Amino acid sequence: MLTMKIAFIISGIFVIFGTGQCIMLRFRLNQSGKILDFVSEASERERELHAKEEREKMRQAEIQSKRCFGLDFLITHGSAFGGCSGTCPDGKPRKGQVPLDQVMMYGRQPSGRDYTYYIEDQGLSICAADEEDRLLVRSDDQPFEIREAGLGRDQGRVTMSAFIMKDILYYIILESHHEISIRATGKC
Repeated sequence: MLTMKIAFIISGIFVIFGTGQCIMLRFRLNQSGKILDFVSEASERERELHAKEEREKMRQAEIQSKRCFGLDFLITHGSAFGGCSGTCPDGKPRKGQVPLDQVMMYGRQPSGRDYTYYIEDQGLSICAADEEDRLLVRSDDQPFEIREAGLGRDQGRVTMSAFIMKDILYYIILESHHEISIRATGKC
């Protein structure tokens, strides 16, 4: 009889312990479900935000593709120079944007030998603006530093886009810490 009582008490303890384990497991599953719901909602919001940003970029690209360049621009990098005309070779006004890595730079070594190169991809583009006396410099990836001539190196401003005005010299510090100068001029 004593063994039956002990067995009964032990089985009761196991039932209580098993019930506690079941309740804890159900609580943990419920909490995991809430966490998974939160994570899925957050990822859905992130996906929607990314899609909205892509739509905005597409809309801005469509608007930009219709804008005409009102100015030519000249870029210098060390002793090399390059530029782009606001008029296409066929006489039509240039539209849209010109990525910096598509502007061919020309230079001459002290020995007299000519050389050409492209500034490596910096994600910068020179874009047409609505006003004819300015151009827009825009970065797709990361901010860049720009300052007007006459300001000290530490007086530039870091931005994703900046307007450059006609006949004012600007300096842009590239990701590689090289400095280029850019000037917008009237059409030739």
